[in-house]
Amino acid sequence: MTRTPSSRKKAPRKKAAEPLAGGPGISLPSSGLAADILALAASGALVPLPAAGAPREQRRVVAPEREAAPAHNISLFGAVREERKAVEATEHLATFFLSGEEYGVDVRLVQEIIRVSEITQVPRAPGFIKGVINLRGKVIPVLDLKRKLGLGEVSEAARPARIVVVKVRDRLVGLLVDGASQVLKVPVASVEAAPEEVVEIDANYLRGVAKLENRLIILLDLTKVLSLELREAGIAE
Repeated sequence: MTRTPSSRKKAPRKKAAEPLAGGPGISLPSSGLAADILALAASGALVPLPAAGAPREQRRVVAPEREAAPAHNISLFGAVREERKAVEATEHLATFFLSGEEYGVDVRLVQEIIRVSEITQVPRAPGFIKGVINLRGKVIPVLDLKRKLGLGEVSEAARPARIVVVKVRDRLVGLLVDGASQVLKVPVASVEAAPEEVVEIDANYLRGVAKLENRLIILLDLTKVLSLELREAGIAE
């Protein structure tokens, strides 16, 4: 027996899922912690589900905006940069020898370093004044720095002896030393107060001692070393 179309039973259609009671449905992100998703829903950052039949392009999730980096991070990095600059601060020195010890002065005070030429003695000059020299038409006094500091006397005939020409208080002065060393750059952080057992000269003449990896450099304050002598020699301001 054949069945007529009217005798067939139709299966009930499934109803579309209804949003939860209490408000419209929301489109959830594909991933994330439950606590974060609930927080976004409470703040309204999630888009409500579109009505049935709405274009798929409208079903989007609004991503939460990234919070700006805390301002204190910027100041922290700035402090680190300033600290690094302080650590990396350096000083340029011109160094020379007196009695086997290495001394240094600010290279900006040094005009040049020359070999010992003929020094003309000056009558009744202080003992530390060796005389004067003619430096390209300029007559400048030459001081025995070793004698001034109470370390003996420089031998002018010694081959390594040099005259370090410095400019102090707008005056050119030649410093007779046992020998010139070099111009070098030292970290400011390496300069410390001079210990008494290291040096034999008046501490008032010192700026400190630069402690490098394998040597010590005694730093002289030329303004203090030469102030009295410049006045006595008649070349002070």
